[in-house]
Amino acid sequence: MKTKNIVSELIIFILILIWAYTFASKIFDFDTFNRQINGAYLLSSGGPYLAYFLQAIHLGIVILLIKRNWRGLGLLTSLSVMVIYTAYLIYILKFAPSIPCSCIAVFHGMNWNDQLYFNFIALAINLIGLITYSSLTKAPHDRVQTTYN
Repeated sequence: MKTKNIVSELIIFILILIWAYTFASKIFDFDTFNRQINGAYLLSSGGPYLAYFLQAIHLGIVILLIKRNWRGLGLLTSLSVMVIYTAYLIYILKFAPSIPCSCIAVFHGMNWNDQLYFNFIALAINLIGLITYSSLTKAPHDRVQTTYN
């Protein structure tokens, strides 16, 4: 039980770092991020507020993961958003007529393939975190003691 708690806390910490770094790196250079989003394949149809919406999601995930009572929802939201980002990456790499900017990359300098591998690792970490967290939050089964004569 103690090991599951350590694993869960470590994974939540890693996810907080990933989402906080993603949020901060885009906020500090928001004009570039906004311009890249508006010029990106498929994302440009999201309108002028998509960059703000994405940043709100990143910050929201961080807040959900930090608050103990909201961590389950944070893990689910993180996993859902990561699945959407990963699906977008796969779509771009396999079906897009051209590969756009790397504006969704977590770390500057990552290419699309690197980002895809990173996302697969982050998805696995997130899934393990969700499983361990869920197993920790389940109520223990009540033992019914019966006596047989």
